[in-house]
Amino acid sequence: MALWRAAFGGTLEPAVWLWKYHGEFGHRAMVAEHRSGRLMAMFGGVPCAASLQGRPVEIVHLWDNMSHPAYRGLLGGRRGVYVRTVDAFIETYCGPGKAIFLYGFPGDRHFRLGQRTLRYGRLDEAACLELEPSPSANRNISERVDLMVRADERLDRMAAELDRIYPFWVRRDRRFVQWRYFDHPRRRYRVYGLRKLWSRALKGMAVIAAEDDDTGILVDLILPVGDTESLGFLRRLRGEWHRAGWRRIRTWVPANHPARRCLQAAGFEIRPEPLGIIPTGRSFSPDLDGRWAAANLYYTMGDGDLF
Repeated sequence: MALWRAAFGGTLEPAVWLWKYHGEFGHRAMVAEHRSGRLMAMFGGVPCAASLQGRPVEIVHLWDNMSHPAYRGLLGGRRGVYVRTVDAFIETYCGPGKAIFLYGFPGDRHFRLGQRTLRYGRLDEAACLELEPSPSANRNISERVDLMVRADERLDRMAAELDRIYPFWVRRDRRFVQWRYFDHPRRRYRVYGLRKLWSRALKGMAVIAAEDDDTGILVDLILPVGDTESLGFLRRLRGEWHRAGWRRIRTWVPANHPARRCLQAAGFEIRPEPLGIIPTGRSFSPDLDGRWAAANLYYTMGDGDLF
């Protein structure tokens, strides 16, 4: 945490750090330590359980990669202490039988650094979409939409079904949803599940959180198969957003994902991306072509910790 403060400024709550790196999924991290005992650099993130064409794999979402300003020139050149820390991480944690893919949402500066020294590639750009809920929005949540108070086994069954539909994704199963949303020590999320007709089983999920008093963020989204069901789910959620008093709803989805078409049909409009993020990834498996991964990884803001 002292390294984090030196690298980024400000403070980070200990509970948030523990949630990230000592939570359900643990961590993959490499640090460089000066002989004085001070940490000079860190590269790492959270290993997530993913599905690649129905096969379980590990991919790592990169968080909090950093170097101490006092040591950035140490060892010199493009192979300085930070890059050597990354090299040690890759050697230890990446490759067949280990993490087959690294990805994250850096800004332009960090992306260019990674592209030059670490062979980062761009994922298909995320489309940022916004909706201004109208007063006439349907205010009734259907009896088939549940406001969930905990993650349950229905998420495991839904994830197993989606493994056959999504070619490459971080599984939104019970473990992930419980850790990412219900166990977060600071943020509060509202998790909605869409039930199947005449059943408790789930066929869709939406996670929302407040950015400020006027803006809500659709952090995570799994739409049911079929546009009619998807649009119905989004219409029901619009009533919730209106009741919350939000003047706008913002979300991000990969540009090529079917959710984008349904969101636009429900009234969402494309807006300039406000955070300056560049979805980034790199494959470490001969079985995973980087260009294919970039075009097929389904991600949302729920993959990271920006919201």
